[in-house]
Amino acid sequence: MGNKQIYKVIGLMSGTSLDGVDAAVLDTDGRDIYGFGPTVFRPYSRPEKNLLHEATQAALKWRFAGPPPAIFAEAEAIIHQAHIEAAGQLIGRASKPVSLIGFHGQTVLHRPPEAGRKGQTLQLGKGQVLADELGIDVAYDFRSADMAAGGQGAPLAPLYHEALLRRSNISRPAAVLNIGGVSNITILQENGEVLASDCGPGNGPLDNWVGQHGLGDFDKDGDLSGSGIPDFSQINTWLAADFFAKPAPKSADRWDFDITNDLAGIAPQDGAATLAVFTAFCVAHIIKKYRQPLEKIIICGGGRHNRTIMLALAEQNIGKIVSAEQIGWNGDSLEAQAFAYLAVRTLLGLPISLPQTTGAPKAMSGGRLAKAI
Repeated sequence: MGNKQIYKVIGLMSGTSLDGVDAAVLDTDGRDIYGFGPTVFRPYSRPEKNLLHEATQAALKWRFAGPPPAIFAEAEAIIHQAHIEAAGQLIGRASKPVSLIGFHGQTVLHRPPEAGRKGQTLQLGKGQVLADELGIDVAYDFRSADMAAGGQGAPLAPLYHEALLRRSNISRPAAVLNIGGVSNITILQENGEVLASDCGPGNGPLDNWVGQHGLGDFDKDGDLSGSGIPDFSQINTWLAADFFAKPAPKSADRWDFDITNDLAGIAPQDGAATLAVFTAFCVAHIIKKYRQPLEKIIICGGGRHNRTIMLALAEQNIGKIVSAEQIGWNGDSLEAQAFAYLAVRTLLGLPISLPQTTGAPKAMSGGRLAKAI
């Protein structure tokens, strides 16, 4: 390790599925990964989840026009408390004192850039609140600088994915595919160049469909979708949307694919099958655009637990599909680890996004630092 300073960092991530807060400890110098610490998941209660959903719906109506909706303040109180509790559980379990926290916040609205207009994004949550409460410096607001420069502001995990692939000595070209509310992919080329983009919907529309039918919050293990028959004509209609014609890198809001109304009258299991297979088709669509044969595609995020999605991906002829756990990674905590990694890069002024990952005009440092009192 020489004279490198290795930071023990907590990363915090709450995705658009609104299931709760993932927290993870990472040892890193902002370039390489030196160790993984304990992890914890702090679920949102049903009332918390309902209020965060209401805040997201309010954001979709607001769309950055006029004063922010009052419900944002209520949502932030929930977000702060949940993240403080999650981080607090890890601070005492880390082998050495934690020197920094990476706090993603809760995305309630993301508007990708369009011709003549820069994008806008909003992650609720103030880093200073966490820094004051926990007594540790907090890096946060990772996306705004990239978008202000004309970038997509997403995906932001690719540089961490690249560090993981290097650490694991995975044969290149290889990819890391995260299937959350939105799916995104990182491709590490043979020459070491990193490419990345959002692919389209992940679990978001499928979660909505399951919830609308009173069958829970998500398609557990892919049981519902696995019992249905997908409608391929509907999938092809969805693939004709403007998003899929845009060049990569590109980004999407979780609610850009609010498509469940297109399935009105279809049986719950058939609708679920259609949405699960659509997720796989979206991934294949962007990989084929890159014209990049891949040795291995490593799946992280909640979607890897859905057997229907995983089987549909395996049928796309895009590379060997493996879960994060199959190569020794923690697929549930990987996004939290990514924001621990980006927190150190923020502290050191290192880039957290590249032109080929977000479309920004240059390698962009980003994030803000809230100092503990």
